[in-house]
Amino acid sequence: MKKKLAVIGGGYGGIEVLRQLLLRGVKNVDASLFTNKRWFENTIGGPELISGKVKIDELKYDLKILSSLWNFEIHVGNVEMVDLINKFIRFDGKTFDYDIIVLASGSQPNFYNVIGHENAFTAYSLEDFTKIGESVSDLANGSRIVVVGAGFVGLEVVGELLDALKFYGKNASVSVVELENSILPSYPNEMARSIAFDYFSKKNVKFVLGQSVKLLQHDKVVFVNNNSLESDLTIWAAGIKCSNLSSYVKGAKLFGGFIKVDEKLMVEGSENAFSIGDMAFVEIGGRRAQKMAGEALEQAKTVAKNISSISTGETATFSHEIKFPVDFPQALLSVGDEKAMLIFGQDYASLGNVEYFLKKRIDFDEIMECFPKP
Repeated sequence: MKKKLAVIGGGYGGIEVLRQLLLRGVKNVDASLFTNKRWFENTIGGPELISGKVKIDELKYDLKILSSLWNFEIHVGNVEMVDLINKFIRFDGKTFDYDIIVLASGSQPNFYNVIGHENAFTAYSLEDFTKIGESVSDLANGSRIVVVGAGFVGLEVVGELLDALKFYGKNASVSVVELENSILPSYPNEMARSIAFDYFSKKNVKFVLGQSVKLLQHDKVVFVNNNSLESDLTIWAAGIKCSNLSSYVKGAKLFGGFIKVDEKLMVEGSENAFSIGDMAFVEIGGRRAQKMAGEALEQAKTVAKNISSISTGETATFSHEIKFPVDFPQALLSVGDEKAMLIFGQDYASLGNVEYFLKKRIDFDEIMECFPKP
């Protein structure tokens, strides 16, 4: 009999599991996708919606069309609970049982209990980036923009803001607030930090480092020390946390809110349940996986191999090799003006136009080319 596979989450990891099973020719599985969005969103390219370099339709794919082409069922709605012990899902008030499950519902913005976060735009989804771009077009000259978070997404947003201001002929100040005392704090590469800091500083971007935000007002960012920055447009790019679903997965162990998995990416203490991508806490051999699309895609390949084994009555034996560990950063960070910074390991970084075109090829073309033409 065919195994019932439930994939929760229509992002990079969940969709890649389905694609890898198709590529491997796995026949003994009936797959169902449970997602809260009808569309796959290539959010890697999202910041460029701010400057209008890309259109939103270039970064989306209709999952209902994909389900007919790749032969899986799709359910669009809300997963209310997952029971790993009794192997069932509660979805929009209905119950679905399964034999194998992949938890890949991703993450969400983390506001760290800051009051008034509704007064800021988040930088997370394609819709978010579109709204930011529309807001830039409405700004008056002399406006003040504050980006909270000087990590990867925060700096990409800054680069696209600068290009959008140039495109609209607007004169505005841009400030970046960061809790840590350096930009790109999660990337252990001093060269990358220095290059990025110098690049943006020369474009008159002001960095406010070592400041903790306690309150966001409609016209002001207030710090814990009660100092503040006036703002006409505030953008929150200060980090992520696991999707809310992790709290409703019965039988899962959590680490910092993320689901703990073993070296096979199987949920610790469970049978035939996997978790990947932003939702999972992946630490193997003392190395921890980055929360990024590239790693989620690699994890999906490992899980597909193990599902293939399980579907034929064998046990899951494939261990995952982390390709994008925290201690060896690998990234292409767009900084606007058709430039990007390549970060490779702890000691190398370069910035230029070639790096930008490489990023476009990998992060835009290759990902969207995985989908069939309807």
